[in-house]
Amino acid sequence: MSKPGVDTLAWNGYVSQDSKPKRRMLRRIFTILAILASVGIIVVSQTKVREHIQGIIDQRETNAKDRDKEKARAGKAEKTLAATSNELVRTIASWVSTSNDLVTAKANLADATSARDKAVQDLEKAREAEKAVRLELAQWAALELKPEQVKAMREDLAKLKEAATVLEEEKKILDRTVVKLKFQLLKFTDPENYVVKLPEGLTGSIKVVDPRWDFVILSIGEKQGVLEDGIMMVHRNSKFIGKVRITSVMPDSSIANVMPGWKVEDFIEGDQVLF
Repeated sequence: MSKPGVDTLAWNGYVSQDSKPKRRMLRRIFTILAILASVGIIVVSQTKVREHIQGIIDQRETNAKDRDKEKARAGKAEKTLAATSNELVRTIASWVSTSNDLVTAKANLADATSARDKAVQDLEKAREAEKAVRLELAQWAALELKPEQVKAMREDLAKLKEAATVLEEEKKILDRTVVKLKFQLLKFTDPENYVVKLPEGLTGSIKVVDPRWDFVILSIGEKQGVLEDGIMMVHRNSKFIGKVRITSVMPDSSIANVMPGWKVEDFIEGDQVLF
């Protein structure tokens, strides 16, 4: 192997002397790169941390909104429950009231029926007594009784007739009461088929008209067989002009409301009503 020459040794020495600054330069570059990498890592980390924190904040706000929604929903449900409870209480109270009215109506119907049956029995007894007195009077007349005896028998007969008339009127009143109570009972037990039937051929007239409140006063009442909730037709000169529903009944008159949708013309005093 040949030995290196002088030029070669000189070049190697030069390279050896120049490599130290390059190494320092390289170390600086590596240091700067390391610092830049660290800064990049820090920036990336901060960005990720910021995103994570923002995600936490967004999630917290979402949770807060969900809690507000749930709270509003719970409040609404609570109000709905309270309203439903109140409605249930009112329904129960109405049912109890209706049940009590039904019991009262049944009791009144039973009492009225019993009283009517007794009146019928008393009337039959009075009629039988009247027949007996008539027969006895005829027999005594055939025997040519004295005038004072015949007079006394006639007075007895008149008293019996009066008693029979009173009992007959009492029976009519009780009959009307029984009919009224039967319809009241039907109103509670079968409201869908609740229809009040008034006496066939019942007629009357309008005495007073109140156009402001749409009611009229009729010339017929309880004595003629008028019942509450009964419906009567109104006509004038044989022309149908409307319908009215009975709302209140007095002995010889009654109050009725004009039925919406059935009035063809305005009512006037003197218009006829019929069933």
